[in-house]
Amino acid sequence: MKTFDFMFDQKVTTWYRTPFEIEAKTFEEAKELAIKFVKEGEHESIGWEQVDEVIEFMSVEENDGQPTEELRTDDFDEIWDNTKKDS
Repeated sequence: MKTFDFMFDQKVTTWYRTPFEIEAKTFEEAKELAIKFVKEGEHESIGWEQVDEVIEFMSVEENDGQPTEELRTDDFDEIWDNTKKDS
């Protein structure tokens, strides 16, 4: 008997978290500086981490009718997705 390899891909939504520190005299000032820091894109030079607890599978409807699950061969040929009706 032979063994055949496949890949099952699933589209999900998730959140990324970028921890950073702000020095300020008060918490109110720190909040304002944090907002400015993010709005001006300063956080982009800092690494981020994926928040594992909030990964959610995306539905076909949420993906504008496009597949959110795909089954492929080891050559990346798609053989099924979750928008196709089963025969």
